[in-house]
Amino acid sequence: MTDGICDIQVKGGVLVNSREMKLGDVFIKDGIVDSIEPPNSEKTAKKTIDATGKLVLPGIVEAHLHPVYADRLDTLSKAAVHGGITTLIPYIGAVKAWGVEGNLWDAVNYFIDEGARDSVIDFGLHCTLLAGDLDGLDSLIPRICDRGVRSFKGFMAYRKRGMYLSDSDILRILAILKDNGGLFCVHAENGDLCDFLEDGFIAEGKTGPEYYAPSRPGITEAEAVFRILSFARVLDCPIYIVHVSTREALEVIEIYRGWGSNPIYAETCTHYLTLTNAEMLKLGSLAKVSPPLRSAEHIDALWQAIIDGRIDVIGADTAGHLIDAKEPRFGDVFKAPAGLPGQETMFTVTYDEGVNRRGVSLCRLVETMAEKPAKIFGLYPRKGVLQKGADGDLLIFDPMKAHTIKAANRVTRSDYSMFEDRSVLGAPELVMQRGEILLEDGELKAVKGRARFLEAASQ
Repeated sequence: MTDGICDIQVKGGVLVNSREMKLGDVFIKDGIVDSIEPPNSEKTAKKTIDATGKLVLPGIVEAHLHPVYADRLDTLSKAAVHGGITTLIPYIGAVKAWGVEGNLWDAVNYFIDEGARDSVIDFGLHCTLLAGDLDGLDSLIPRICDRGVRSFKGFMAYRKRGMYLSDSDILRILAILKDNGGLFCVHAENGDLCDFLEDGFIAEGKTGPEYYAPSRPGITEAEAVFRILSFARVLDCPIYIVHVSTREALEVIEIYRGWGSNPIYAETCTHYLTLTNAEMLKLGSLAKVSPPLRSAEHIDALWQAIIDGRIDVIGADTAGHLIDAKEPRFGDVFKAPAGLPGQETMFTVTYDEGVNRRGVSLCRLVETMAEKPAKIFGLYPRKGVLQKGADGDLLIFDPMKAHTIKAANRVTRSDYSMFEDRSVLGAPELVMQRGEILLEDGELKAVKGRARFLEAASQ
């Protein structure tokens, strides 16, 4: 036990980590966890927060969001706090429409400045690599890695949008990242096959919502996953597969893990764990996301993979647009932008579906939504865990608080929710970062200018 009076004691709650749940008290001093003590210890603090009957979790680490559409880091970080999230790792890039003039180095500095100015919580960054970013990568990637940004995303799809990377491009990127302790995050869909199917539907005048999922069948994801893991195995590079949505892709990942190889990390998202393609038929392009929403059998397979430890991370993949930008909702769905809102509902909906409805271990949920993303992206043990020396980031969660999700309650600019009218049991009661209360009883207390940029450690 550390001597001296601490600043804050969070007492009486059930502490949850990736291995166990236990009664205990968290003591925080100078923004850092000073110790974890058993109940009724003699340790004291200037301020006591009673968490009796509540769950005390490490602050959620959200590793998949796009603050470049209807919402930027200002509103998305506020939404994150409402959802129990204390750390964001957004995808950014050198795109003029996102506000960046220049190359990837300029983009990194632009978004570090924006985050420091506008975010209300701590943040890291991932770099998005587009087809126009390939010149000078041999010198840019080492420089960006030295700046503390070590994860880079590439697309195996979206040729029409100028985002597609060829196999030779990806191999070159993997080789550079391998030499610089970087991690490749990949959107794995066979872009040529998706475009071929889409073009065929358009030629036949089949452009309604019912044709979107058939234009990107599960095999397009599974094939791309097999291909990228083949590259990574040969080059001995770690790979992070974003938004896994199908049973087939999971099976491919398990084949490669069974063969023994480089680290392979798999992520899925709240919408793939809770929503089916029926939402596309009901809401039209409001439900358009890539990969598309799937059938119930894939949801079941994803949850089983979470239970078994085969999925490492659950994120939101927040890329919200305004309803007007998605119009006409039931016209040519192929012209509508892809992407869903969902920052503030990510943890509560995942908790409700997983723990309340499917009996998933809360320890496993904490592992996939706090500890593992912090470890994979070089922020652990500063983030993602409640233990001595970690940042004093925590979530007091009331598992008995029932509420109904409403778009009208959102703090984002994106003006709809995929979970409208869903009844949820469990809600954040208090959110804290570095010993500072950010949210209490639904009231946001966090302000701009307090966020810190988090440099990622080497892979």
